[in-house]
Amino acid sequence: MNKYDEVNRRFIKYMANLIHYNSINYDKKRRLKDSRFSLTLDNDENLESALLTVYDSESVPPSLKDHITDHSLYQAYDSLSAQQQQILSLAYIQTLNDKEIAKILGVSQQNVSKHRLKALTKLRSLITEGG
Repeated sequence: MNKYDEVNRRFIKYMANLIHYNSINYDKKRRLKDSRFSLTLDNDENLESALLTVYDSESVPPSLKDHITDHSLYQAYDSLSAQQQQILSLAYIQTLNDKEIAKILGVSQQNVSKHRLKALTKLRSLITEGG
């Protein structure tokens, strides 16, 4: 093997490695960019109308009370206030987050979070005391 062939082989090996590692780095950067800047839809000005078009209220009973089969849980749920029952139903039956529930009920997101956590704490204490 002459010197020209050796230089040519080393150059080809160098270029192959360069392409290989640059493609790996490109994929890493692209995945990082995709995870940081995920697809976002337009602003949520019409959040309520979007929720109404996606959610079919007739297919699922609107109240969480209709889904409870355990007697002690049903009694504990029945002892909650109407607002707490409504928040739990929206959160767990219609799978809405606190921001969406707050917009529907016309209250703050913090208020929804506070009532939801109080309701869950009360349910937990009533069930553990009764059991």
